[in-house]
Amino acid sequence: MWKKKKALSVSLAAVLSASVLVAGCGKTEGETGASDGKEPANKQQEKIKLSMFMSNSGLKHPDGIVPNENEFINIIKDYANVDLDLEVPNAADEATKLNLLLASANLPDILHSRSIEATYDAARQGAFIDLQKYYDKSPIVQKYITPEMMELAKDPQTGKLWRIPMSTAQAPQGYGNVVRMDLLKKYNEGKMPESVEEWVDVLRKLKKAEPESVPLSNRVIGDYGFSYGGNVVFQWFGVRPYNFRVEDGKVINEFRTPEFKAAVELLKQLYGEGILDKEFAAKDAAKYGVDLTQKNTLLYSDTTEQLIGTATGRLANPDLKNQQLIMAPPLKKLPSVVKDAKYLEAKRSVPINTHGIYISSKSKDPDRAWKVIEGFASDQLRESIFWGKEGETYTVKDGKRVPDTAKLNDPKRYWSLQLAIVFGFSDGQEVKQAKLAQVAEPEHYKALMDSQIAADKNALKTGFGVTSFIDLPNDLSKKLPDSRMYITQAAVEAIMGKITMDEFDNRVKGYVEKYGAIDDFYTKEMNGRKDELRKKGVVEVDW
Repeated sequence: MWKKKKALSVSLAAVLSASVLVAGCGKTEGETGASDGKEPANKQQEKIKLSMFMSNSGLKHPDGIVPNENEFINIIKDYANVDLDLEVPNAADEATKLNLLLASANLPDILHSRSIEATYDAARQGAFIDLQKYYDKSPIVQKYITPEMMELAKDPQTGKLWRIPMSTAQAPQGYGNVVRMDLLKKYNEGKMPESVEEWVDVLRKLKKAEPESVPLSNRVIGDYGFSYGGNVVFQWFGVRPYNFRVEDGKVINEFRTPEFKAAVELLKQLYGEGILDKEFAAKDAAKYGVDLTQKNTLLYSDTTEQLIGTATGRLANPDLKNQQLIMAPPLKKLPSVVKDAKYLEAKRSVPINTHGIYISSKSKDPDRAWKVIEGFASDQLRESIFWGKEGETYTVKDGKRVPDTAKLNDPKRYWSLQLAIVFGFSDGQEVKQAKLAQVAEPEHYKALMDSQIAADKNALKTGFGVTSFIDLPNDLSKKLPDSRMYITQAAVEAIMGKITMDEFDNRVKGYVEKYGAIDDFYTKEMNGRKDELRKKGVVEVDW
């Protein structure tokens, strides 16, 4: 038995994922046989019923699609020879229901969570089993999740492997500002601005010509008060809200830098001019999406890997087919306050994210539950999600597969991406590029791909961020959400003129008093592990 707990916090900023339950008869834990992922397993065994809780990762089941019974989940059920009692809550209810599950100790056989803090905390009390034995005998999971990835997924406190993480290894690296080239052609003769001043010039031209437009927007996600469009200006100054950097041998939150203050001052000016959306501090996903697609938002910030999918979705929509997106290159003329150009370069992301599939210690049959996890890593599921069926969603011409973008993007099948919780949402790059080529003009396709490749190369050169491989102790990790809220409140109030910039300086001093121990811990760990971190590709340890 594991101890009951009060509600545990779940960060809504992480990406969502799914998980499944299964069990096998006649074997003890860890004795499940290896499988290559191509043929269903356990057909000689009796079909059993297992329960599963999973996130929909922001991709709702369309009307008419039953979570427990559809062509995609059936691949997993058939592979493991199970019936799944599947619970997939709405995104708005997910955190609450997960907290209740963990607090009640009444867990399903398999659980998918995007929260490491809450699930690892429960695992340490006995809620989930160590999956190392299963992983070591599973080529199908090893195909996507390497031993190096598993090391990253291990609980830093116990060394146990509570989850199978989601791979992000196929994702193009980096992040940055995404620009509407069609608007640049209209308001800047197609020329890419090279300085902050030139970008602001274009924003002003757009707002003057289209008073109802929202040139800069923002999306609030939980305690992340700035995201996507809200990061554009910060990006110009080489900072991002809530990120850490290495400066003169110390790790500091970028909130503490002169560059962050300069970005806030510019945002305050743009807010006063009506260029930054007046509702930026309270904009949800739906309203933010309207700004992007219907109110001519010129710029937003995103990861490189999202570019192809977002661009394809717009171009495939008859109402949005003229909106041409590419990654904006780094500034050629930096603001004078920027300490070093290296701070403007995006970093690499670790090859896994916080998604994870867990097997409950109360599972009716852990062996069969593992087979469900293997079903999520199966070749058949990957093929079905990304390509579908020949003659239905793609054809073959001159030996190459040609996708039917409209059919692949049909909501009745596109939702299935929520099931890519082992090989990852960023997998299937070959079909994503082929879909883009179907709807983009050749000139736009080339410009987009060139911009993505350039961003990827820059991130690979810059390396990983130092905090990617340093785990905070519980007492400090629990302060992170509060620190983000503190940063958000200070920046928002300064932008809206509710506090002066001198008062903003005092808020920065307050951060050091309240949360400086987080920065100090990162600094101590970095300086004590420099050789190890260098070998892992953390270039900034020497900054």
